[in-house]
Amino acid sequence: MRYDMNLYDGPFDCFKNREKDIELRLNDEKRQKIRSGDRIFFHRLNDRHDILKCEVSDVRCYSDFRQLYAKEDLFRCGYKVGDTPSFEDMYAYYSKEAIERCGVLAIEVKVSDEPYWMDGHVHLEHGPLTKEYVLEFVREAERKGLDELDILDHSHRFREFRSCYDHLRIYPQQDEWLNRPSKFADSLEDYDSLIREIRKLDLPLRVCFGLEVCYTEDTEELLREILKDGKYDFLTGSVHSVGHILYDMPFSEELLKEKYTEEEVCHLYYERLINCASSGLFARIGHPDQIKVTVSDSGIDLTEDFRKLARVLSEKQVIAENNTGCHWRYGIEEIGNSEKLLEIFKEHNVRMIAASDAHDPQNTGLFVKEATQRIRQSEIEGEEEDDAGKFCE
Repeated sequence: MRYDMNLYDGPFDCFKNREKDIELRLNDEKRQKIRSGDRIFFHRLNDRHDILKCEVSDVRCYSDFRQLYAKEDLFRCGYKVGDTPSFEDMYAYYSKEAIERCGVLAIEVKVSDEPYWMDGHVHLEHGPLTKEYVLEFVREAERKGLDELDILDHSHRFREFRSCYDHLRIYPQQDEWLNRPSKFADSLEDYDSLIREIRKLDLPLRVCFGLEVCYTEDTEELLREILKDGKYDFLTGSVHSVGHILYDMPFSEELLKEKYTEEEVCHLYYERLINCASSGLFARIGHPDQIKVTVSDSGIDLTEDFRKLARVLSEKQVIAENNTGCHWRYGIEEIGNSEKLLEIFKEHNVRMIAASDAHDPQNTGLFVKEATQRIRQSEIEGEEEDDAGKFCE
């Protein structure tokens, strides 16, 4: 079984630094089923992407914290030399009545060094909004050893966003694409109903729900009104058009060449992506270098664009995807972001997550472990450079 628990910074860091391996909890209905061998995922309370994977070694039950404090090694529970442990410390978290009613637990765990494997970008776009279809993605994610699956659908699936795409209809090719039966076919209430249904299930991995929203400056206020309820686990903002032209469609090259050079396309893309990140609408930015799928000139210098974007992402605490879709969908050699973009993101302490951009169940999790390792490697190299700098001072 899998259990997810939130921790304040202090206890979280104690587990992370291997200064603590026993978690104290109320033996309530939620935790009475915890057994040796189960998995616990500790989430830093104010950062849902800072996660520790643990395996339960033992579970010991006590009638109250007085009895627990008399039996357990309190240093393993997080206390430090110089502290004055008291069972009454736990009253800050649980009432005396709850403790007396439920009893308490000492949960001994072993923290894993294995990364938290997640796919942060999966679409239901090619299928119905049904529980059965979602479970096809869940089974594939479990088969590939993922710990979390983040499902989001494009805003152009939902009727509420129809007017946000009117600016694209000036070109017949795009108007035809927007008139496909799959566009604006469902409502957000249909999606919300599905989410409520899935959240009732006991699933083998964490499943979160959001939206991938096509951003333009012209539609920002309209998007703000549509999204004001904030009811999803996350919102991902993406840029899919330059000017009023979609850049990653079969007809895109012809339309773009009539109006822009490739260098202009790239700079306009990043200008819009920076505005997207600055808008305050989104927790994440989708596929931040996807513009490379439409550009043949690899010699275009985007260093300053990358830096401007990285500064905004860091300042606004917006997460960037390391999205593998360009690799397996478009044949780009790199698995995720370019080395240069990864390097600059790391320099600016931009948080990154791996994502596949799967549109069908069988593609769930494609190359996300490789993308996760690239993120980790960029972090390690950044830390090594920081350490080297200390010796040069």
